[in-house]
Formats: sequence, C-alpha cells, structure tokens
Amino acid sequence: MPNTEIITKLLARHDTWRGQSQKPIQRSVSSGQDEIDRLLKGGWPAASLTELLVQRPGIGELSLLLPTIKYYCQNNHLSVWLDPPYQPHAPALATAGIALQKVLIVQSKTHREWLWVAEQCIRNNALLLAWSERKAPSYTDLRKLQLAAADSGHVAFLFASSKQLPASSPAALRLEIDSVDEKNLRLCVRKLRSVAPGEQLLIPRGKNLGPQTSLAKLPVNNIHPQMPASTDIPRIKTAEQRLNA
Repeated sequence: MPNTEIITKLLARHDTWRGQSQKPIQRSVSSGQDEIDRLLKGGWPAASLTELLVQRPGIGELSLLLPTIKYYCQNNHLSVWLDPPYQPHAPALATAGIALQKVLIVQSKTHREWLWVAEQCIRNNALLLAWSERKAPSYTDLRKLQLAAADSGHVAFLFASSKQLPASSPAALRLEIDSVDEKNLRLCVRKLRSVAPGEQLLIPRGKNLGPQTSLAKLPVNNIHPQMPASTDIPRIKTAEQRLNA
C-alpha cells in the first residue's frame, strides 16, 4: 500500500507539478520596490533560495532587502543574519521600520556549522540572510538550502561573490549586483524562470546603512533570544493552495 502521508507531503511541495495543471504558478514575495518586482515578474521567488551575487560587499546590496526584512519581522519571524561581513547598523535598520529585537546575528565557526545553522533557520521559518565568505557552498550544500526553502514555503537569501557566477546552482533566482557609479546599482538576472538571462535594471543606491565595522572586532553577545513559537505568515500545506496562491 502506498504511504499516503509521504505522497501528501510531496504534493504539497512548491516545486511539485501535477499533470492535470497547465503549469505551476510561481509565488513571490514583493521586494517593496515596483521596478524590482517588474524585473523579477512579481518579486522574490517564494519557497526558494535566492543568490545575490555581489561585486564586493557593502555596495548597497542590503538595502534591496530592507522592505522584505521589515515584512517578515512585522509578521513575527526572526531575521537571522549568518556570518555578515560587517556589523548591521541598528539606527539605520530602525529607521527602515525593522524591529531590532527580531534581528539575530549568528557567527559560525566552521563551514559545517554554517550549513547546519542555515538549514535549521529556514526550516524553522526564520528569514535567512547568509554570507559565505569563508568557503563557497557546494552544489549539494545549496541543494539542501533550496529543499529547505521549498519545504518551509519562505524565501531565503545567500550573498556570494560574483566570482561564483560560472558555478552551477539550484537556486531559483541568481541576481548579479554591481555598482555602476556612486549613485546607482545595476541588477542583472542570471537565472529565473520566465525571465531571459541578462535582463538588467539600474536603480539608485539605498540610503547609507551606517559605518562598516567588521564583526570580528566586536565582543560576542552571549544572550540567546528565544525563537518565536508561532508565526502570522501561514504555511501553504496543500497543492491546491499552492497553485491558487
């Protein structure tokens, strides 16, 4: 006899396609900026891993995610920042409307620990922002994060160097970000369903997010906040709900 529980879980996955359906509908989370939403055909792909491939850290890439961070924090999710290269500037985040008590910074010691933390954060409904300067994740590593995002139904973001562009990736979206000049950023879609690779958008840089201070030079906070017991963003549990969302 078939295991109905396993089949039900498979049918509820975001990346499962049923034959009677004409095509799966890609759910998305608005970026908070109309121009970016148009480029991405709706916004950040939901239930998916997004790779932000940056020319160099600190060119303004984080400003692209502030509305998304605000949205998740307002809906009782933690925003977990895994190995950020610089200390987040609290006044700038507060000005953007982000609840600081919902922002958790985690510094990993090894790549194995980094991968475990990243996967657990996604599966526990936190909004993950991860940086991978210590070691570039392998395809298998990225596949684990993509599957975790598909199971949780939420977005997850990985910041990486644009030097990783030639490497293959299971991420639903790969977005290259570089600085054109002091006032503008160029976004270039490298991978996204229904979008031709190479489509670009020029947008103004975000507001200054504060001074750049290496986290390695700061004292470690040993106070561990509790993970929220519930979330106000419903998880999509059935295939019908996924296709009709």
